[in-house]
Amino acid sequence: MNPVSLFFAQACLVVGTPFVLWRGLRIGSIVPLVAMQIVGGILLGPSLLGTLWPRGWQALFGAAQLSALSGLQWLAVVLFAFLSGLHIGGAGQPGMRRIATAAALGCVLAPFALGTAAGAWLAHAAPAVVGPAASAWQFAFAVGVSMAVTALPVLGAILREMKLSDSVPGQLALGCSAFSDAAIWLVLSVILASAGRSSAGDFLRLALCGALYVGAMLWLVRPALARLLPRMQGNDARLALVAVLIFGSALVSESIGLHYILGGFLAGVALPREAAADLRRQLEPTTVVVLMPFFFLMTGLRTDIAIGGYDTLLVFALSTLVAVAGKVAGTALPARLAGLPRREAWMLGALVQTKGLMEVVVLGILFEAGLIGQTAFSGLLLMALATTVLAKPLTRAASGLRGAA
Repeated sequence: MNPVSLFFAQACLVVGTPFVLWRGLRIGSIVPLVAMQIVGGILLGPSLLGTLWPRGWQALFGAAQLSALSGLQWLAVVLFAFLSGLHIGGAGQPGMRRIATAAALGCVLAPFALGTAAGAWLAHAAPAVVGPAASAWQFAFAVGVSMAVTALPVLGAILREMKLSDSVPGQLALGCSAFSDAAIWLVLSVILASAGRSSAGDFLRLALCGALYVGAMLWLVRPALARLLPRMQGNDARLALVAVLIFGSALVSESIGLHYILGGFLAGVALPREAAADLRRQLEPTTVVVLMPFFFLMTGLRTDIAIGGYDTLLVFALSTLVAVAGKVAGTALPARLAGLPRREAWMLGALVQTKGLMEVVVLGILFEAGLIGQTAFSGLLLMALATTVLAKPLTRAASGLRGAA
């Protein structure tokens, strides 16, 4: 096939496979489409298609055939993060700031502590899971970081599917996710510095540049947009301006080390609320259904479940238990103690335990830095899929709880 035919063959498989599975199995009420997109990426990778049809797989998805897909995956993720950021903002209810602070701290600290302990045990029980460039404690901290992740773009998709985007648990979940992801990039920079992957001063530089960047987006860019957007004629002109905002924010965020995903999210936060609804209608369907599967394909190509055997299953089982328990209890209990009603507190905990997209990004960084091995990468990726699948059932179970405010 020529390059054009190859690209469209890839596109048919990448977009069509998860949707056919999702609709054909009739599991939409239980499993979010984004979870099936992760599954689709794994099925099209070496774990299944590469094993069943090696020659055809190499012709379709070999390393030499993927150059056209890299830009699509970056575009998909940054637009997805932007759409999630559009839901942040608005005046909070009385006492909500105290609840949000308690929940956000618990959302990071509890799973990080439990994950670090689990990582230390894994390094002793299954040394093969440790990356080639990591000591046992560096691997333990890497696992702790991966447990503290909440998948911001995936969470946004789940909230939209469940019509919880504007609910109290939904707003709190997005806030917790934003806080946890920002904290994770700071901790991750320290771990990478300790492994010799960046200089010792990177943490302070990242914190300072990050603070200046966030301040500029919220106190300079946002007021400027509030004055400029109402004066612009036509949706096309507004969309072009917002696209430049998204890509420029992603560029700045990536350049200072906070990752382009947070740049896209912050662009959504900075956009005035009056323009949010129109932009969601313009961007959301294409981003969620058409573009996101390309990111999950690129992830699936890294994943070979057969590698590691028992150790992969051990990492998967332990990390899933720690991720779900640490996030749900670590978020719900502080929120409940701060005054959030019991049902909403447990809904919040169920929502933020999903890992999905951001987990995949973090795992890719840890794997490329040599801090986790291929076995740990595969096991933790399966954990990311499991927590994403569990998000809807756990949230629905929590929503049925009765209790006093």
